[in-house]
Amino acid sequence: MLIVMFHIDHEFFNHILPNLNNALQAFRLPMYYFISGIFFKRYGGFADFTRRKVNNILVPFCFFIVLAYGLRLAEFAVRWAVGAEPIDISPVHLVEPFFLRYWDMTTPIWFLLSLFWCNVIYYAMQQWLKSLWLICIVAFALSVIGYLCGVYHVLLPLVLDTSLVAIPYFILGHEVNRLGALQPSRYDRWGILVLILVALPVYLLSENIHLLIQALPEYWKLYLLPFVAILALFWACKPLPHVPVFCHYGRYSLIILGTHTMIYVPVRFLLIHYGFEPGVTLSLVVFLVTMLMEWPIIWMLKTWAPRFTAQEPFFYEGWKLRSHTFTTD
Repeated sequence: MLIVMFHIDHEFFNHILPNLNNALQAFRLPMYYFISGIFFKRYGGFADFTRRKVNNILVPFCFFIVLAYGLRLAEFAVRWAVGAEPIDISPVHLVEPFFLRYWDMTTPIWFLLSLFWCNVIYYAMQQWLKSLWLICIVAFALSVIGYLCGVYHVLLPLVLDTSLVAIPYFILGHEVNRLGALQPSRYDRWGILVLILVALPVYLLSENIHLLIQALPEYWKLYLLPFVAILALFWACKPLPHVPVFCHYGRYSLIILGTHTMIYVPVRFLLIHYGFEPGVTLSLVVFLVTMLMEWPIIWMLKTWAPRFTAQEPFFYEGWKLRSHTFTTD
């Protein structure tokens, strides 16, 4: 939800406190990699692992491209019907997300490509490096390569440079899970105090972090501040009760990631057209409308397109398109 609001209005949180957006930026996207790392598994070998990651990441990536392009075709038809200026509907737009950093139809899906790389890279590290220390050393080296790519404005294909920078966040999530930190502990009650203690230094020291375009702060700030913020927030949230609305959005965050741009862009256009002035109020209304509209969209996509939104496998064992079950009388 923080990411959705950031996309709607980059400066929204700075209206609350001058540097608040940078403070949130310190953990907002890194937390997404961290959570993905929590759920990392090697499964039954590289073939099974690859099939699952294609099902859960690359298939939705391609689906959201087609969905966004389909909406562009619908917009073209409406414009043609009312005599408005036409828009470009060239099929080349279907391959642009593979090589463009900003794809105007739904930019945030770049994260899925990056997440796929993080999973593959970490799988290779787990397979070939048997020591946690070796994994940390290689992760450090990869992150330095990614960081230098950002410093010298080297953009690798398929956002590989961003993925190298993100590897430590991903590994942190996996290690937190492996060490049993997901389990209830008598120390959980101290999480809120820790979060309060780290909030001020994180707020004061944070600078702009933009992983997609590799706008990066000093190396230590790129990792120390996100690590501290992520772990403190994670610790503080552990004892909180189950909140159905937030948990529902979290459970289907992949669908929100792939669709929220398609919602908030026309919603904001319509609100401005009917008299809303650009500003904090407009951004807040667009955010609320977007999140409300996500509720039925989540239901529709998980019901009618489960294989395209990682709710069911697209490829089954043996890379088959259908699951074969056998019953006996």
